[in-house]
Amino acid sequence: MDVKKLNQAIEVLKEDLNEALISSDIWITGTGQSIAAYKTEPKATALFEQVSAYMKNALKGAGFPGLNKYYMLDLEENSIIIVLQFEKYQWGMLVNAEKVQLGLLLNIAIPNARKNLKAAIE
Repeated sequence: MDVKKLNQAIEVLKEDLNEALISSDIWITGTGQSIAAYKTEPKATALFEQVSAYMKNALKGAGFPGLNKYYMLDLEENSIIIVLQFEKYQWGMLVNAEKVQLGLLLNIAIPNARKNLKAAIE
């Protein structure tokens, strides 16, 4: 894993989302250990590690397909949580929904983030 590339990936995300990005954290799945971040809240990282694990188990237990590339939660106070899924890592983002166009988020920021994280962990 190239930590410099992880930090560069976060910088690209900041450029893509501009003022809309509130915080971001990349962590190791299974441990919740942060490996790169921007204005992160460690409690949130630990929480979303647990949320992801719960969702994976619940989907499996219900006979549903598993999580794919990401999941998104629409929160109160015009906030969106996006958690990107990778084999050994997750990347969480808190975004101000009033300051980002959904098309930009789904078609530019998320694909760029996935591509850049994959490049950092290869």
